[in-house]
Amino acid sequence: MSFTPERTCVACRKKRPQSEMLRFRKSSEGWVMQDEDRFGRGAYVCADSPACWNEKKLRRLGRSSQRLSEQLNTRRS
Repeated sequence: MSFTPERTCVACRKKRPQSEMLRFRKSSEGWVMQDEDRFGRGAYVCADSPACWNEKKLRRLGRSSQRLSEQLNTRRS
């Protein structure tokens, strides 16, 4: 039995395998979608759940929640 890291979605608070999540990292501009840089404080959102991408659910990430919600909904299109 192998170990699979789990993370908690900041929107719905469900635990899922890390591979099923999108990662955001804290930068000087606020929260940004994860790029190849794996450093910095991270937050995770369900990758396949548009309900978690709602701005109101992302408010735990602060003022950048509207911008992140727009990025996620654009990514889906």
